[in-house]
Amino acid sequence: MMKVIYTVLLSLLTLTIVCAGPVSAEENRKSGEVFDLGDVLIMEKGDEINAITSTDIVSGDDIEMRGNETTAEALEFIPGVDIQMGGKGQASLKLRGFDQEDVKVLIDGVPAHESYFGSLDLDQIPVDAIAKIKVIKGASSVLYGPNTMGGVINIITKKGGKKPYTSVTTSFGPNDTQNYVVNHGGSKEKVNYWITASRRTTDGFELSDDFDPNNSRTGIGTDYNEDGGTRDLSYFTKNTLNAKIGYEYDDTSKFYLSFDYHQNEIGCPTENKRYWEFTDWTQWHLSLAGEHDFTDILSVRGRVYYVDHTDTLEDISWDASHTTNKKWFEKSAYDDYTLGGEAQVYLDFGDASLLKMGASYMKDNHIQQDFYDATTMGATTLGWQPEQEYEVNIYSFGVEDEVRLFKRLTLNAGVSFDVHDPVKAYGGITRDSVETWNPQAGASFDVTQELKVYASVGKKTRFPQMKELYSTLSGGNSNLNPQETIAYEIGASKRFGSVLDFSTAVFFNDIKERITTQKVSGVTQYINKGESRIKGLEAQLNLVTPWNFDLGVGYTLLSSEDKADNASPFLKSEYVPEQKFTFDARYTFDFGLSASFQASYTKDQIEYDSSNNQVPLENFWVCNARLNQNIKLSEKFSTDLFFHVKNLFDENYEEGHGPYPGISFLLGMKLSF
Repeated sequence: MMKVIYTVLLSLLTLTIVCAGPVSAEENRKSGEVFDLGDVLIMEKGDEINAITSTDIVSGDDIEMRGNETTAEALEFIPGVDIQMGGKGQASLKLRGFDQEDVKVLIDGVPAHESYFGSLDLDQIPVDAIAKIKVIKGASSVLYGPNTMGGVINIITKKGGKKPYTSVTTSFGPNDTQNYVVNHGGSKEKVNYWITASRRTTDGFELSDDFDPNNSRTGIGTDYNEDGGTRDLSYFTKNTLNAKIGYEYDDTSKFYLSFDYHQNEIGCPTENKRYWEFTDWTQWHLSLAGEHDFTDILSVRGRVYYVDHTDTLEDISWDASHTTNKKWFEKSAYDDYTLGGEAQVYLDFGDASLLKMGASYMKDNHIQQDFYDATTMGATTLGWQPEQEYEVNIYSFGVEDEVRLFKRLTLNAGVSFDVHDPVKAYGGITRDSVETWNPQAGASFDVTQELKVYASVGKKTRFPQMKELYSTLSGGNSNLNPQETIAYEIGASKRFGSVLDFSTAVFFNDIKERITTQKVSGVTQYINKGESRIKGLEAQLNLVTPWNFDLGVGYTLLSSEDKADNASPFLKSEYVPEQKFTFDARYTFDFGLSASFQASYTKDQIEYDSSNNQVPLENFWVCNARLNQNIKLSEKFSTDLFFHVKNLFDENYEEGHGPYPGISFLLGMKLSF
């Protein structure tokens, strides 16, 4: 396979160099602008440079240059982020050692999660409509509300620009991989619009040629039972539609209606000899956002939204007798919705102070229904079981103030009051509401125009998810308390001349009331037990030159430890790498050819075996590369030919939950006008 790929790559290079004409110096039309109302906060009301915690931005250009296809892939090269495969084959994010349930994920400011689990498979969100992704770590603004222990990830989509823009992209790869994407946007007077439609499909990903089907971890006869070649149940079909229409009366007033839709069919490369498939996975949201400046001092922003999620998970085990693999269910169907809104008021007193106040409300509703057949584990009644409905309301009220002193020093202090109120619990008890106060404070100081330092400390809370409260299979416990952490961070950024930026941060989190599982008399139950502590260092170096060469280098050093109770010692956390190194290089030739190369090195991870012994996982490198040739066809038309390779050296690796993809490639074309 490697020889075939390199032959195709060489052919593409030769073709593009021969066919390429000179690239017009005239600026190409922008492929959509950033939808600024997709940000939760009004960033114009406050200086992002003076933030009291680390913030990383993945731009649309970053996504395109790297050839990322999903949100999970786009996040992989941010310091502190590690993307892994979860128990259902889904992308599972860790941010500074925190699990994804501890991180708030938003799409244009709208919560993006399944109500029952409190998280979202980021592999289900293609990048086709994304303008940028903002990752906020540590003590994020209190206006983001609860469930932000690990941070906030906001996926911000595109809006139409002043000039009409259309693009059509197709790409193809092994195992009948096919991708089709159409973008179109524009504006007329005070109205602008954007629409993205895409379809992505594949028969699955290939394992590395170095994968050994006889290995004792994931090979034949193990819980994964992999025999090499295409990984079982790694196929998918993903359909996406993103659309918005906006009305901008003037610089002081704007309103947008947004719609985001995802309909997928997904295999689940699971473990423990379970063979599952999402025959349907559909999630969409509709939101209305607006902003108005009443005076130079007073500004208001608001948003209302509705999120709908349905899925059907089927057990498609091919052990027909089920004598060694009892099913949990034949089918499991979820029907969820989230309804909410938020309002923020900003009082900008110029150089003296910026006061922000916010209130938000969110209702999570979950209905599930299982179908049992004669082989289902523990089934006493066959067929569709009664619907189980759960519902939770979450309220948040926050206020924070930025006080600017001596032009160089900014002090920030805030507090939120958050309420978790379960109102429906099928077959269970709806406990009393839980209330928490979450204060934080920080400061940033401009030592010079090139050197800035900051420090922050804040209390963050994560409320229990519905699964942790009420799941009968996983051991739900309606008496759980919220998880809490005190987040500390000190950081600095330094600019060297006009081409080089360096930033670094050290951080520490002390986590109490950790929600974990424990077996009591052979029965698993969620409990608040133990403590965790996470500490580490992040560093990033970015070189942007006038010679068409850009370079980014990132490093994360992380220590994450857990203990079960006060009498127990701290033990290393499972599947949290102690060190991760990332490298991202790009070069653009004068004749329109751009080349990019990314590499990541993951080091020092462990997992625990059935006897609770630490088992080290192998360190590994993963490298990706992309070539893109732009050809100007006319004043309005241009085309791009691209070739993208993932896992360039066919590394055989894993981070738990089975073997990961080997080498793969895409060959495609984009027409823009």
